[in-house]
Amino acid sequence: MLQTWASKDRNDYTLQPLLDDAHHLSTGRSKGGAWYLTPNGNHTSALIAAAAASSGLKTLVFVQSTVLAQASVKNFPNLFDARKIKLTEDELELHRLAAEEMGGADHCYMTPKANGTFRVGAASHHALLLREERLLHESLFKRKDGIDVLFATSTLAQGMNLPSEVVIISGDSRFDPSVDKMAQLEAHELLNAAGRAGRAGESSQGFVLVVPSRVVEFDNQSNLINSHWLTLQSIFAQSDQCLVIDDPTTALLDKIHAGAFDQGMPAYFLSRLPASDENGTDAPIRNVITRSFAAFRARQNGDPQWVESRIAAAFAARKNTEPEEGDEWLDRVSGLTGVSVDILHELSNLFAAPENFQTTEVAINALMDWLKANPAKLLELVRPENIEGLFTGDYKKLASDQERGAFALPIIIDMLRKWLASLPLNVIEASHPKEDAVKCEYSRHFVLRIVPDLAFVAGLPARLLAAQNDGDIPIPITLATLGSCVREGCNSPESLAARLASGRSVSRVAARAHYEELVPFFKAGQIDETFEQTMDRYRAASTVILFSKI
Repeated sequence: MLQTWASKDRNDYTLQPLLDDAHHLSTGRSKGGAWYLTPNGNHTSALIAAAAASSGLKTLVFVQSTVLAQASVKNFPNLFDARKIKLTEDELELHRLAAEEMGGADHCYMTPKANGTFRVGAASHHALLLREERLLHESLFKRKDGIDVLFATSTLAQGMNLPSEVVIISGDSRFDPSVDKMAQLEAHELLNAAGRAGRAGESSQGFVLVVPSRVVEFDNQSNLINSHWLTLQSIFAQSDQCLVIDDPTTALLDKIHAGAFDQGMPAYFLSRLPASDENGTDAPIRNVITRSFAAFRARQNGDPQWVESRIAAAFAARKNTEPEEGDEWLDRVSGLTGVSVDILHELSNLFAAPENFQTTEVAINALMDWLKANPAKLLELVRPENIEGLFTGDYKKLASDQERGAFALPIIIDMLRKWLASLPLNVIEASHPKEDAVKCEYSRHFVLRIVPDLAFVAGLPARLLAAQNDGDIPIPITLATLGSCVREGCNSPESLAARLASGRSVSRVAARAHYEELVPFFKAGQIDETFEQTMDRYRAASTVILFSKI
């Protein structure tokens, strides 16, 4: 029995119909004007998924984007007579939490009827789902009496363990924005997706079907097949153990050697390298680089000079970033966080002034004002791809980080202030100039991609104070909780205490309403109190209001 597409013998292959009814393909037109057939891949995949679901098979369909996943779910009831599903109490609770967070059930990707039933037959799985939505969709797919089809993007291809008896990969190519055209998927991407086949905990085997991005014509009489089949064969004839791997530090070290390390990943990588030792030698950096896979590959290729030249370049570049005598603690924070010493020095000076952290809102305003004065630094502190995902063509046309930061900051700041006020996502969405009033995709992206990065930035002042004073001086509570406040969507240590005490069984919006009820009963706190003391004040306020209701 052949385990891979290793053979080119016609007798090793068979043609089999997958659908009982005829299915129409689509057409495309080349630049020269000639017409050609296209596989109508997403619709074809959905038809096959509907047929598999009719046979009671759990089916996972990989599509290329969130838009295609949602479109497939919306169209699926036209292809499949889905049974009515009754959501469990836990599932209804997950939906309720998501609806509260979004500002209404209409903004959720799945909306059961008032009686808790759902009759679509499929759900989506992609990067814009809130945590509660993702858990709900996964729960429905895992249930034997739940949905039978899940339309997913590549977010699910990296190891999620769901009961998929059939995996359909809709297309072997995807759009690559770096070259502005469709590009062939890498072998590991397709193999990862294919690896989702098999019922979790019951069977290690499953059925995998690839719907090619191009029609593969086959002449059964002459045994001739379209050349695109050779591309697919070259991928599926491989095994997971045969993938070529490389060390990403190779390219980073090359860029540092070429002097291109002012920003981006080379600058981050450089900041994480160790500084010179107490004698000023390159021993720490040499120890790291010579033990890397990049250096091993260079030695294997008979190029030890590459290793030495990269060590020398990295050492020289790293030495130039070392702080002045007495500020070595900045270098330690830089090594731990990957943030340049220059930026850390500016933040340290900014929050050395007590007037910049009297309250959480004051501290956030100081941080945002600093960014507005230095907009290019936004792209150094927040992953550029996350910011780019929040905007469309106008942003991408901007030439410099200075322009991009100046363009993005007013919108990000407005969205952040609403997030910190614990407003629902449909209200946050209104801050975006391309507002999506239906599913609030921009505020979803902001919360899921940009807020974690901003929380990291907001946590830097506390890290700096702790490193500078070796933990001997209490960190002001407003700075100690600043990162957590941004992450959780709170605008004071007290509201953060209420949010954390409420737990994940309460939405952020509901936790804020609970906090507002407690505000009159909070005793005044001290700027140098610990968060545990803040929690004590929260507990005391909760006790007072509890007895007032008896």
